[in-house]
Amino acid sequence: MADTQGEPDGWATAGPGVDARTMSPLVKLGLARVASANEQAELSARTGAPPLWAVRLTPDGWDVLLYAERRAAPVALEPPAPGLQMVALRRSELDVLKRFVALGDRLRHRPADGLQPVVDSARFNAVANRWIMHVDGAQMRCIARAFFLERLGGSAAPANRFGRIYGVVYPPQPIPVPHEAEEHSGTTRA
Repeated sequence: MADTQGEPDGWATAGPGVDARTMSPLVKLGLARVASANEQAELSARTGAPPLWAVRLTPDGWDVLLYAERRAAPVALEPPAPGLQMVALRRSELDVLKRFVALGDRLRHRPADGLQPVVDSARFNAVANRWIMHVDGAQMRCIARAFFLERLGGSAAPANRFGRIYGVVYPPQPIPVPHEAEEHSGTTRA
C-alpha cells in the first residue's frame, strides 16, 4: 500500500492488492484510513477520474513500516575492538544476565565494571538468532559467574553452553597437576 500511495499525503486507490477487503484490517487497527467524500472529490478533480475508493496510511501506519524495516534489518557482526571478545547469547541467557546486573550492589561479588551497559546495548542478530555483545576478560568471568548462580537456582544449560563455547567457567577449574608419587617414581602418564 505504501508503494501505491507513494508520498505520505498521497492516496492509494483500488488496484491489485489494494481494495476495501484487503485494507479493512489496517483501517480497523488505525494504520490506514479511507478517504472521505470530500477527499474523494478533491482526488477526482486532481486526477480527472473519479475514484470509487481511496485509502492512505496514518502516521501510525508509516511508523509501523519504519519499525518493521528496522527490526528486520540484520545486524552486522562487527569484529570486537582490541581486548574484547564477541559473545553471542540466546534470549534466555541474556535474561539471566539482565537479572544478574539488576542485582548490582546487592551482590557480594558485584558485576564487573561496564557489564551493565554492555548487557543493555546487546544487539539481536537475526541470522545468528543470538544477542551479540563485546566484553573484556573480567566481564567474561562475570558472565560465567552469573550463569553459575543460575545453575544453582534454576537451569544449568547457560553455564554448560558458555563453558563449552567460550571455555570460561565459574568457579575456575584448577589446572590438573601430576600426582607427586608419579613424579618421584619416574613413571610417566601415557
